[in-house]
Amino acid sequence: MKILKKRDWFYLIAGTALMAIGAEGFFEHADLVAGGITGIGIMLDAWTQARFGLHIPLWFVNIVLNAPLFLLAWKRKGKAFMGRSVLTASLFSLMLYVEELFPLYSKDPLLAAVFGGVFLGIGLGLVLSVDATTGGVDLAATLLHTKFRSVSIPKFIFILDAAVILGGIAFFGVEKGLYAILAVYVTDQFIDLVIEGMNYAKAAWIISDKNDEIAAALLTDLSRGVTAFSATGKYTGQEREVLFCVFSQKEVHSVKSIIMNIDRNAFFLLTDVREVLGKGFPEK
Repeated sequence: MKILKKRDWFYLIAGTALMAIGAEGFFEHADLVAGGITGIGIMLDAWTQARFGLHIPLWFVNIVLNAPLFLLAWKRKGKAFMGRSVLTASLFSLMLYVEELFPLYSKDPLLAAVFGGVFLGIGLGLVLSVDATTGGVDLAATLLHTKFRSVSIPKFIFILDAAVILGGIAFFGVEKGLYAILAVYVTDQFIDLVIEGMNYAKAAWIISDKNDEIAAALLTDLSRGVTAFSATGKYTGQEREVLFCVFSQKEVHSVKSIIMNIDRNAFFLLTDVREVLGKGFPEK
C-alpha cells in the first residue's frame, strides 16, 4: 500500500464518516435497502429483530461479510491489492459503530432516501477519489470478474446491487423499494459530483466565416487556447475550418458573446467536458 498523504487520510476519514451517516443514520432506520453490504445488513437486522428481538448492528455485518472477501482477495490478488480497501473498510465499520451513538432519522422515507443518498454519495466520492473502496460489492465484483472474464466488473456490481435491492423489495415492500432506487440514483449523482464536479468544463466547436477574428478574441479576451481543424462539408463539398476551445463553466456567457458579436451567423456547439487537465485549469 502506498503511503497515505494528509489529504488522503482526511478524505478517508471524512468520507467513511459521511457514508456512515447516510447508511446508519438514514437508510437503516427508514428500511431503505440501497444495495451493497449495508443493504444486506439492514435486511438481516430487520429479520432478526422481528424473529428473535435481536439487534445486529451494521458495523458488525460489515466486518463479518467483508472478512471472507478480503481473505479471498489476499489469496488471489495479493497484499498490495488489498491495502487501502482493508483500511477503508475498517474505518467504515468504526464510523458505523460511532454513528449508532447519535440520534437517528427515521420519519419520512423520501427525506431519508434523498439525504441518505447525499451523505452516502459525497462520502463514497471522497473515498473513491483517493483510489480506495470499502470492500463489499465492489470487491466481490472484482473477484467474480477474475473467475468470469466475459462479464465486466461494472456489470457484476449492477447484478449484485440489483439482487440486494430486489431482496429489499421482497422484504419491505414495493414502496420502500422505490424509495431505495431513488436513494441509489441520488447517491450516484453525488459520487459523480464529488469525483468530477470540480473539473467540469465546457467545450465549443465553432464554424464561421470569421474564424480568425473569433480565435483572436478568445485568445486575448479569455486567454483560452484555440485549435483549428480542417473539415469538409458533405452537402456543399466545401473545405472549412472548425475551431475547438475548452473553457470553464463561468466563461460560457463570455464565449457566446464573443462569437455572436463577431459573427451572428456562426454555427457553434457547446458541450460538457469532464476531467480537464492542463494549463488554465486547476490541478487535481
